[in-house]
Amino acid sequence: MAEQSHPTPLYTPIKRDIDAPLYVQIERDFEISIATNRLKPGDLIPGEVELSNKYGVSRVTVRQAIKELVAAGLLYRIQGKGTFVLQPTIERIEPNITSFFYEMIESGRKPRADVSIEVRQADPEISRLLQLKPGETVIVIKRLRYVDDEPIIYQVNTIRESLCPDLVSEDLSAQSFQYTLEIKYNLRLVELEESLTCIKPTKELAQILGVPMSVPLLVATRMLYGVGGEIIGMAESHFRGDRYIYKVVRNMSLLKQ
Repeated sequence: MAEQSHPTPLYTPIKRDIDAPLYVQIERDFEISIATNRLKPGDLIPGEVELSNKYGVSRVTVRQAIKELVAAGLLYRIQGKGTFVLQPTIERIEPNITSFFYEMIESGRKPRADVSIEVRQADPEISRLLQLKPGETVIVIKRLRYVDDEPIIYQVNTIRESLCPDLVSEDLSAQSFQYTLEIKYNLRLVELEESLTCIKPTKELAQILGVPMSVPLLVATRMLYGVGGEIIGMAESHFRGDRYIYKVVRNMSLLKQ
């Protein structure tokens, strides 16, 4: 039976007469192979023996190159199965309040969401955070957000029902939540207060996002404010730490000495 073939890097010949270490040259060859789509996300790369033979270097050198590529987020290992090309991470820049839905569309990605909506009486902690009167109800929106059909974020929004009583009838699976609030209910989000933490996922969160419990989650908790400082609601988002980069851009000229 013929040996099963698999995708390979370019195997650019190693140059021993230049200053670049051998493992760095292998890294660059993989980087070019991934950037040109010769090696695609999810591809299983050749094993150490084949790579060392093709490049004409020791397995120690190959191992160092693979280690660096894993650290750089280009490859990942699965014990007993091999080393694979990693999906590119989702990078989101946060200079202001923007819609994740439209950010992904503008970047050429395909966003969608599984959504559940329910009305419930606010518990004491939610009542305190949202400054509600005793007995007030809230709308709880749970969304599992996908990018290119891969689950990336699990988000729970809690909104005062009195501000948008018909929200439960809206289809939020294929439209922006922020857009719906602004257009239908005239609720413009003008400010948010956000805190970020990193946690180990619970068994439930790991199952929802489809990740091992060893993958950390970035948790963003937001208080949402409208015109005049009115509290509209809050959101708690769990981002996959292996697939999401959260970047903040800050104008240094605005910082006071």
